[in-house]
Amino acid sequence: MRDFALTQDLLALALKNTESKRIVRVDLLIGPFSGEREESIRLFWKDLAKGSRGEGAQLRFDHMPVEWKCLDCSGTFYLDEEASMCTFCWKEERQLRGDDVRITSIEVE
Repeated sequence: MRDFALTQDLLALALKNTESKRIVRVDLLIGPFSGEREESIRLFWKDLAKGSRGEGAQLRFDHMPVEWKCLDCSGTFYLDEEASMCTFCWKEERQLRGDDVRITSIEVE
């Protein structure tokens, strides 16, 4: 049910930031480690947005790269999937970004 709660939050944020205008499209940035599924978000949006200014809005998903920062050399690098070594010094690293979903733009009419 995490996808449901996330979609509720995304819809509420979109409605709050559109000043009573009908939402046509919402662009979302989704991280590969977010655990969220586009299909679920689309389905929940369709259901939750019924009767609101968000009804019928197109959801467009872009995928963010994962940004990593090394714990040893502080090097920052990007990967599309989980890695185990820094690309600069070959030591352990930690994940910085790639586990969230956020709205990047909203188109209204």
